[in-house]
Amino acid sequence: MNSAHTLAGVYSFSMETYPLVEARNQLGQLVGRVRHGQEHILITEYGKPAAALIPISELEELQRLRDEADIAEARARESTPSGPSLSHDEFMAQLEAEDLREAAS
Repeated sequence: MNSAHTLAGVYSFSMETYPLVEARNQLGQLVGRVRHGQEHILITEYGKPAAALIPISELEELQRLRDEADIAEARARESTPSGPSLSHDEFMAQLEAEDLREAAS
């Protein structure tokens, strides 16, 4: 899944979009709009989605959902072992590497 293309397709109509240079010049105002108005702001670089400003409560919810998905994945792998056992740190590093590879594709 290419999240940049997904963001452009999904959010371009419901998020206000700012080029990076403009966003940099208005950062304080944009952060205030996100914090107090619960707005979503898409920042582009060279015309492509690069980052998003979202309320911290939504970021926390995304992290909670990601943690739940990691726990479910760990339980699924635990129930059907397919290789040598890993320490918690090794397992989390493996999940992070898989997430980075998926994000890059």
